[in-house]
Amino acid sequence: MASKRKMQDTLKLLVTDGCNLSCTYCVAELQTKKSAKRKGLKHTELIRLVRPLLEQGVTNIDFRGGEPLTKKWLYPLLEELIRMPQIKRLSLLTNGVVLKDHAADLHQLGIRELAVHVDSLNFEKYMKITRGDHLYRIYAGLQEAERVGISKIRVYVLILKGLNHREIIDFALLTKENAYEVVFLEYLPYDADQAGKSRIELHYPLARIREEIDNFQKLLPVEGHSNRDNLFRFEDGRGVIRFVSPVKAHRCVRCTRVVLTTEGLLSPCFLTDKTADLRPLLALKEGQESPGVMEALRKVIRSRPRKIPKLDKPFRQCTQFAFLDE
Repeated sequence: MASKRKMQDTLKLLVTDGCNLSCTYCVAELQTKKSAKRKGLKHTELIRLVRPLLEQGVTNIDFRGGEPLTKKWLYPLLEELIRMPQIKRLSLLTNGVVLKDHAADLHQLGIRELAVHVDSLNFEKYMKITRGDHLYRIYAGLQEAERVGISKIRVYVLILKGLNHREIIDFALLTKENAYEVVFLEYLPYDADQAGKSRIELHYPLARIREEIDNFQKLLPVEGHSNRDNLFRFEDGRGVIRFVSPVKAHRCVRCTRVVLTTEGLLSPCFLTDKTADLRPLLALKEGQESPGVMEALRKVIRSRPRKIPKLDKPFRQCTQFAFLDE
C-alpha cells in the first residue's frame, strides 16, 4: 500500500467545466453565443468512481473547475466525501465571486482549506483581465471565509506583464495583516516556442517577482516546512508568500496526482491526451466498478509523462496552473 500512496495520493476532481468569468488568458475572445454545454457526470456517478481511487491510496481531493461553486450538487458530493475515513484533506479552488454566499456552509461541512484565484486588486485591471466587475465580491468572500473560521486560505495570483505586474507588492502586502498564503504563479506557456507573440509577451520572470518583493522588504524563509522549501514571510507579517513556476519547477517523475474530469475521464495530468474513459463502468451494478477503475488507474499511471510534453493545446487555463501546485 505504501508504494501505491507514493504513486498517487492526490485527486484533482473537476466537477464542472463552467465558469462565471471569461478571463482573457483563458478565453481569447468573448463568446457572443452560448456554447453547447458538455454533459458531465452526476455527483452520484462521481462518487462511484472516486471510491475505488480512495482504496488505491488517494487521500487528498482538490476540487477544481471552472468554478466549482456554480455546481448545485457540490454540497451533496462534499457531504459524502467528508464522511469517508480515507480522506485526509479536502480543498477547493474558487475565483471568489460567490464565496461570500458559500463560506459558512463550506466551513460547516468541514472544509478547512480554500484557494482563491484573483489576478488583480485593482478594480479597473480586474475587469480588464476577467471581463467581470466582481472584485468587491472577492474582498467580501475572503473576509467571510476568515470570519467563519476557515483556517487555511491561499490567494493565487498569475502575474501577467502589462496587466498586473505592477501589483506584485500589493499582493505581497496582503500577508502583512492577513494570515493568507499568497502564491505568485509565473505565466510561462509550456508551448512557448509555438505560442503567439502576444501570449509570450505576458511572461514576467518569477525571479524578478521575488527580487521586487525582496527590494521592498527582505523576505525570510519559513522554517519547519520541509515540503514548502520556497515559503517566505515578512518579519512583521501574519501570512506567508510562495513562488511557483508551474512549468520550470514541476517534475513529472515525482508527480503523485491524477485527474478525474467532469466527463469521467481519468488522466495523469492536464498536459497529456492519454486518458481512460471510466463512463462505461457506470453501466455495471453499483459496487462492481472497482476492478475497472483500478485497472484504469494503473494504465494512466504507466502513461504518466517523464517530462512536461509539448502539445498543440495552450497551457493557459487557471485549472492547469493550479494542478501543478500543492
